[in-house]
Amino acid sequence: MRRTSMLTAITLAVTAVAMLTLPGCEAPEAQRQNKLDRLAAQIAEDGLPKTPAPAVTPVKTTPVAKPLTPPASPVKPVKPVAVAAALAAKTELPVVRRIITDDTTIAELTNGMTVIIKPTRTSPVVCVQAYVRAGGMYEGKWLGCGLSHLLEHLVAGEAINNAGGEEATTDRITQIGGQSNAYTTLDHTCYYISAASSKTELCVDLIADWMTKAAITKKDFQREHGVVQRELEMGKDDPRRQMWYATSANCYSGHPASVPTIGFAPVLAKVTHQDVLDYHRKMYVPQNMVFCVVGDVDVDAVLKQVCKATLNFKRRKQPDLLLPDVKSPANIRRAVQVHKALKDTRQEIDFQTISLTDKDLYALDVLSFVLSQGQASRLVQAVERQQKLVTSVSASSWTPQWGKGYFGISFRSEPKNADAAEKAILAELKKVVENGVSDAELTRAKRQKIAELAYSQQTAEDIASQIAKDFLSTGDASFSKNYTDRIQSVTPAQVQAVAKKYFTFDRMVITRLIPPVVKTDDKQATETAAVATKPVTFTNKHGLKVVLQPSTAVGLVSMTFAVKGGILAETPETNGMGALMSSLSTRGAENFTAKQIDEFFAQAGGGISGNCGNNALYWQATVLQDSFPKALEILGEVVNKPKFEQSELDILKPKILAAIKRTDETWSTQLRKFFRSKFFTNSPYAMLSSGDKNVITKASPADVRNYYAKHIAPAGEQRGVLTIYGNFDPTAARKQVEKIFGDMPARSKWSLDSLTQKIQARKVAKEGELHTLKTTNKVAAVIVAAPSMKITNREDRFALTVLDAIISGYRLPSGWLHSELRGKQLVYVVHAYNWAGLAPGAFMTYAAGQPENAAQIVDIITKNYRRAARHVPTQKKIDEAVNSILTAELLGSQSMSELSLGAALDELYGFGYDFRSKIESHYRKVTPADVSRVAEKYLSGGYVITVTTPKPELLEKGSKSK
Repeated sequence: MRRTSMLTAITLAVTAVAMLTLPGCEAPEAQRQNKLDRLAAQIAEDGLPKTPAPAVTPVKTTPVAKPLTPPASPVKPVKPVAVAAALAAKTELPVVRRIITDDTTIAELTNGMTVIIKPTRTSPVVCVQAYVRAGGMYEGKWLGCGLSHLLEHLVAGEAINNAGGEEATTDRITQIGGQSNAYTTLDHTCYYISAASSKTELCVDLIADWMTKAAITKKDFQREHGVVQRELEMGKDDPRRQMWYATSANCYSGHPASVPTIGFAPVLAKVTHQDVLDYHRKMYVPQNMVFCVVGDVDVDAVLKQVCKATLNFKRRKQPDLLLPDVKSPANIRRAVQVHKALKDTRQEIDFQTISLTDKDLYALDVLSFVLSQGQASRLVQAVERQQKLVTSVSASSWTPQWGKGYFGISFRSEPKNADAAEKAILAELKKVVENGVSDAELTRAKRQKIAELAYSQQTAEDIASQIAKDFLSTGDASFSKNYTDRIQSVTPAQVQAVAKKYFTFDRMVITRLIPPVVKTDDKQATETAAVATKPVTFTNKHGLKVVLQPSTAVGLVSMTFAVKGGILAETPETNGMGALMSSLSTRGAENFTAKQIDEFFAQAGGGISGNCGNNALYWQATVLQDSFPKALEILGEVVNKPKFEQSELDILKPKILAAIKRTDETWSTQLRKFFRSKFFTNSPYAMLSSGDKNVITKASPADVRNYYAKHIAPAGEQRGVLTIYGNFDPTAARKQVEKIFGDMPARSKWSLDSLTQKIQARKVAKEGELHTLKTTNKVAAVIVAAPSMKITNREDRFALTVLDAIISGYRLPSGWLHSELRGKQLVYVVHAYNWAGLAPGAFMTYAAGQPENAAQIVDIITKNYRRAARHVPTQKKIDEAVNSILTAELLGSQSMSELSLGAALDELYGFGYDFRSKIESHYRKVTPADVSRVAEKYLSGGYVITVTTPKPELLEKGSKSK
């Protein structure tokens, strides 16, 4: 269905479409009904802050959901609980009808706009979203020009009420203290802002102004037109994006769905300001929009505010959203493409299936989970673990509302194993056709579907996205909830029947992306008020600090066990052992085999993982609430009694080695690796957690056990932290924790604290350093960094974070750097942040742009650093920055896993498990003098500049490393 797309995560594309070279950007008008869309994706790279991309298709966005062709009736819920007639009897609101179903209010305004409001009480936040049925698929005569995506850039930056255009919009967002962005997909564009619920009215007004009063000036068009062209070019370096493009082109050849939403470079370049204005007038009409508000809000007050804000937004002609039929493949269609940055083989095997409303939807979705959801699934067990032919494999069923979808299997493998992997996967599919699936597999998949819904209902943004897209796709805002109920009635016979019906092995669509050196043979949930009790805290006899925080907000329980260590505990001779040890520990313990662990967590609707961070080793497990006791037992054994078996090590090693090899595939991971090696010359932070290839290759089970024995329980420090957040009985949980963790491994003599005391901050000469790395990527990537403090230096840390928010925004782009570099069309992305750890870190800014602009990008960043060092901000600017920081922290601490992990690490680092609840007081104490002091202290000079670029010769000659 929607959440499990064969192509979930990157924008759509096609191999070629002939465009007429007419004035502006017009494709042939022979097929006027052809209007197309694309999908959005946020590529959050490990190590760089996980922030959405600037006002474009963000990298964190909707999974491929039910694409949004409008339903026959705009408001048609399945089973309304109560229906109120027109509101005219008691109010003058311009509402035609108002329906309440499953605690969700759906109102149709007289201008044709639909408003959806759902109150939630889990956290004092609100998310306001506006959806427009304007995606790449629906661009008609402009197909391939990327107008939907270009408009997204312009609309989110301007509105007539904002006298200063994008700068005024930024001011409004800053005053709200919210997180705002937009994205474009195959069939819709979404604009949103999340903030504290006390700012609901301001959020509604902002989004309404964008939808109804966009001022698309020629000056701003010229700026953003340049930005999206650079974005398109940069996407060519990303193998994931190119795989998505190639697969879409292969599956939907000749259909608008095969065209990338961002467009094609030649026709995008010819887009005119008038093209944008014409397309905007055509698509941005109230009947083509849905306005959605979710959070701690009053329904009537919100509805009144939306009506007031859109009062003058009048009906216009409804755009034609008809699409041609999706043609079925007549035989096996195979496409092979080469990507220069790829280190292994990527492949998709696709079978054409159904649209969203087909009765076979539920059985197909269950089948996708049986095949690849979790370590116990068929393909993972057979092809990845037993035959060791792939490093990853997944199945998905994509069923769009606008036409036939595809059931897809994707995998990554060593090039030499790709053909064998394809054959092995097809053999497993044929087994399902011939023998069906077991009752146990079916039960597990159904449980996973329940868990999927529970996980998707933890934040206001998640809930808003789900109900709005449900309504856009089906006319039923409760579709996902009802969908999950219907999943439970699927039988083994139905699953086998859909496998027989749709696994057409003579009409497959196969797409393969290969490295340059490889040769291939072409033949071949309900709203409730959350109830949270006071936390229970205690320290057991071994020194383990335990925090139990019950809450009825959601039917999940998340557990985190953390100890100090991570990269800080590694040396070049042991780099990667932390990640290897923590991951391998989950693959078998004293009383649980790897298979038993996999099967339990698949049945429990959750998962378990071991992780190596910069400053800590930590394990996390999250499950549905009724599986909590057993999950805690397994977590205890994974932490205290892991087996580290050779057979599991043999399975895990190729996956880690493949990840190490892929480090240079994308500009961001390549830049991060290069920067660390050049900046942290006297610190373990110079290494990556993924590790050194030679260390991983040579590692034996004995090596892993020795590393575990030394690092899991260092002497002279607390024994670690265990936090449990979610829906559970704290009294029973405490008894179980005392029992499970009453017998912990003996302490070692090693101590992280004594190690970190020896690590000094980086010394940089006043004139600074420049390091360049020649790359095959087309984009130039830059980091400008200055030595920073330890995370324990609170006095400087909070003030420097405020300065960061002023310079570049906090987790979302804004501020000086964003305005100047984006305004001059020099970068696709730019962001600054203060990286502080248990050892001294760095204040850094990263950016990506064209190689010809790299020197200018560096110059602007360094000039802004020096500007900051002399700058004294006003108290108003500080207050605005603090509002943004606090909102971001609030929005980032809603799920049980986020709350559990945050509390564990804060306690581990000495701040206290409840530190997040106290940070406002720290930030509110920051003064202009504090910000000025830390700016001068850290940013007045002595920068380490690292650049990865295909043209290092364009930078100044004084490079230390070329």
